[in-house]
Amino acid sequence: MTPSRAPQHEFSCHFAGCTSSFQRKEHLNRHEAQHTRALARACPRCGRTFSRSDSLGRHIRRDHSLQAPPGFLTVTGRASRACQRCRVTKTRCSGGSPCNRCRTQEHPCVYDSQRQRHEETQEDQTQAHTPSLFPTTQEDSIARITPYIDLYFTHFHPHWPLLHRATFSPPHEPLLVLQVVAMIGLWFSDKPSAKGVAIDIHRKLGPSILAQQDKWTCTLPFKSEETTDNNEGNQVFSQCPVATYQAILLYLIFSLMQSSSSRPLPPRDRHILSALIDTCLRNRVFYYPRMVSRYQAIDSVACIWVGVEELKRLGLAMYKVSRLCGRNLVVEESEGAVLRLTDLQFPMPDSRHLWEAQSNLELACLLQMEASYRGVRPDSRDEGSWISTSGELLDDGVESWWMCD
Repeated sequence: MTPSRAPQHEFSCHFAGCTSSFQRKEHLNRHEAQHTRALARACPRCGRTFSRSDSLGRHIRRDHSLQAPPGFLTVTGRASRACQRCRVTKTRCSGGSPCNRCRTQEHPCVYDSQRQRHEETQEDQTQAHTPSLFPTTQEDSIARITPYIDLYFTHFHPHWPLLHRATFSPPHEPLLVLQVVAMIGLWFSDKPSAKGVAIDIHRKLGPSILAQQDKWTCTLPFKSEETTDNNEGNQVFSQCPVATYQAILLYLIFSLMQSSSSRPLPPRDRHILSALIDTCLRNRVFYYPRMVSRYQAIDSVACIWVGVEELKRLGLAMYKVSRLCGRNLVVEESEGAVLRLTDLQFPMPDSRHLWEAQSNLELACLLQMEASYRGVRPDSRDEGSWISTSGELLDDGVESWWMCD
């Protein structure tokens, strides 16, 4: 009988004062990277850094995105069931038959009988509900929808500048944002089937957004909270799902694009709009001091400016949608949430040439020039300059895209 042997800690941390040791070299490397932050991974939405990619992925799924609607590609995440090879090697399994790892390495992809049936059922449902313009792999999907993203920014963005074009990166955007952007781009395509696919996507997204209402309408914490996940702070800025709010509002704008003037939104979408407005007001999303505090852990002035401007433009776009819906918004709604100018507790957005800067470097230079020209910072915390206080709808030189015709 082979005697039991205690595990040997062969790899010790080289940093002074640290007594950690590990059995595997890769575990030591990952540990030492926490000392130097050499492997820090930054969130593309809020700038928060993580020492592990799985922690970053969990943060993006939790704080910046909704669960994928039935039949659509999940860009990030772990399959609910792993194949035998991925389970034995303890690696992340993408799901499907074959999974990405087995397909790349040309290995047989085998599931346990019960798990096999589960995955086959999911695959059948995906094929039945996924439009043909959305392939079943992430790489193919990004490549296929890129032309429609370009159409979105060419035809729709000038009228509804909610998203920051220079920092929009399809591989890093939440799934819901990609879907609504591609959906709107499809609407402007010349391809005969494109509009039909856009309508099909829109029809599926509505019930999914409504079904997950308890997730995106929750009350957000204001003060920073500590988490035990790698001892990383759960800062205020990572709690507000701005991308989710943007995607839901873009979905509603597309609803308006298809509606008639006598009935701006169907009852389901009126409910979604009221719930979205109520959530933003309850969480004081459009309160300028809180806008700025969300980015208190970020050093880049350009990143802070983009984040705050996105919230300003979200508020103005939501105000315009509320105005376009008119009195019909509150029909059969108990809460009757309507966004008014007095709810927009922030200064007007900065000029369009700043918003359309092609890079953070260019934006930083333009912000510096703007501040030098004005003699003050581009944004002011003075309540007298807020839309809610001043009551000014439009000043000279300020954009008017959010005004109703």
